[in-house]
Amino acid sequence: MCKQLRFCVFALALVLCPARLAHADLLAFNLTPATLTSAPGGTVEFTGTLNNPGTTDVFLNGDVNSLPYTKLTVDDSPFFIFSPLFLMPGQTYTGPFFDVTVDAAAVPGSYSGSFTIQGGADANAFDSVASENFTVTVSKVNAPVPEPVGVV
Repeated sequence: MCKQLRFCVFALALVLCPARLAHADLLAFNLTPATLTSAPGGTVEFTGTLNNPGTTDVFLNGDVNSLPYTKLTVDDSPFFIFSPLFLMPGQTYTGPFFDVTVDAAAVPGSYSGSFTIQGGADANAFDSVASENFTVTVSKVNAPVPEPVGVV
């Protein structure tokens, strides 16, 4: 009876707590700097560092970005062009992650967003493995100072 109870508890634990054989560690992610300034009509590039402090390879398979303002657009192609396909334990990637383009009609102010890297233990995993918040400050456009009318 005791063996059956022990087996049932073990089987239940396996069902409720699946094996973590395909687990990938979380990555350390920093944007440097995390706040950039642009005039309306400009583009800023967010760069930073992504480090794998864990003991397993972590594949970098995708991203999700959130910047819920219609006058600001995120372009994540730098992440796909420059980052490696995966990070081995202790490996670091430093470089561009994404660009934000500010529409010419954007109102001056600070706009916050987030950039989340997806991946995991293999090329088919899309778990959130790192996330960082960022801010784009849209500056005021200074009106051009008119040239003085010449006095001869």
